[in-house]
Amino acid sequence: MRIAVRLLGAIMLLPGLAFAQSDPPPAVVSTSVERIAVVESVNLSERTVLLRGESGAQTGALATVRVGPQVRNLNLVKPGDRVVITVTEAIAASVARPEDGASPTASVEQALRAAPGERPAASLNEGRRIRVRVDAVDTLQNTVSFTEPDGDRRTVRVQNPRMQQFIRGLQPGEEVDVVYLENVSLRVVPAGG
Repeated sequence: MRIAVRLLGAIMLLPGLAFAQSDPPPAVVSTSVERIAVVESVNLSERTVLLRGESGAQTGALATVRVGPQVRNLNLVKPGDRVVITVTEAIAASVARPEDGASPTASVEQALRAAPGERPAASLNEGRRIRVRVDAVDTLQNTVSFTEPDGDRRTVRVQNPRMQQFIRGLQPGEEVDVVYLENVSLRVVPAGG
């Protein structure tokens, strides 16, 4: 749940996103997948790490990962450490305010990495917003038809209950900001930690 709250905070930072008091609250849906690998060996001169899968489809599989110079503090990684990779995706929808003057699309990207002396870690956040015009809502079929800024028309089936509740409050002609966010984070956890 903490990740969903952080993602909602990131959504609010995208240009042109504003919520009015009378609008239905924004709907946010997120999923997260975590994979863990165990460090088998580290070759500092070649900047490679041999990993053994601990979770997911490749449990027990070995993989050699070449680590670029942008990764700080590779010397702190030791055999037995765990590398935790988390991928979180979220989609949010909110009624847009055309008078806000926002462009029909916006994107933001942010990359973070560990400070010197800290265990290796990194995070990449990407967000894209697109403003669409609602053409029709069918609450019996849970579909919404809309027109994208380039004029393409689409109809999508809404399966998530939170999103179904959101589309029930929409009217043809309204504009909706749809935001897609992805966060990929990697952290090294010491053996036994």
